[in-house]
Amino acid sequence: MVHYFFQAALEETAEAAEQVAETVAAAAPNNDALIGQALQITLIGMIILFVSLLILWGVMELLVRLVKDGPKDEAEEEAEAIETADADDDEKLKAAAAAAAYVIAKK
Repeated sequence: MVHYFFQAALEETAEAAEQVAETVAAAAPNNDALIGQALQITLIGMIILFVSLLILWGVMELLVRLVKDGPKDEAEEEAEAIETADADDDEKLKAAAAAAAYVIAKK
């Protein structure tokens, strides 16, 4: 009796193995099609990415050229030089005052 159950189980297992093998053989072409489709989607995505990056770069370059400051005239350059000199003079005066205060405190 036990031998009969084992024999039936082995036959069912062999039949199941054959069905699995048939299913795998039938699914193999579908896998190739899926891989091809996945590669096409990847390629399309990469093309979209790089085209959008190029467009973004172009827009940024255009904005930089449109918004960039033009050449400065002599009056503006002199005003900036005077402001820089005043700032330097203020720093020198502060340093001199700090040195004088230190000398007075030492006495």
